[in-house]
Amino acid sequence: MLDRLDSTDLVVKAAAVADFRPASVADQKIKKESLPEGVAPSLELVRNPDILAEVSRAPGDRIVVGFAAESEDLVPAARRKLARKGCDLIVANDVSREGAGFDGDTNAVVLVWPGGEVEELPLLTKAEVAGVLLDRIEKLWSERS
Repeated sequence: MLDRLDSTDLVVKAAAVADFRPASVADQKIKKESLPEGVAPSLELVRNPDILAEVSRAPGDRIVVGFAAESEDLVPAARRKLARKGCDLIVANDVSREGAGFDGDTNAVVLVWPGGEVEELPLLTKAEVAGVLLDRIEKLWSERS
């Protein structure tokens, strides 16, 4: 993705696949029979690269939109992420909310802008959320032109 950034005008990044990954990978299957009874292998994690922050800090005049899947303190967490990442907009959703998040066709998101503006959308289909998001991106694009 970073290799193609120079020719990119818009980046919309969904939530990270994973914030962490295993520090090492076993060469072969770890069999429970090879461990003492009642002992499980330990798992050490390391951070994955922060692609959203890298994209936001890269030279160029592109629009960068990030997502924040949160389970508490939705708007404060989204504001912190927006400040850390430096993108143009954060789309935050409370994944613990009924009818929103990963396991359904609807979502309720909050758009958080660098100037402090917060726009809370009602429960919509994910296609409707995408339409609203594209409308906001188009407005942002026209303001920059």
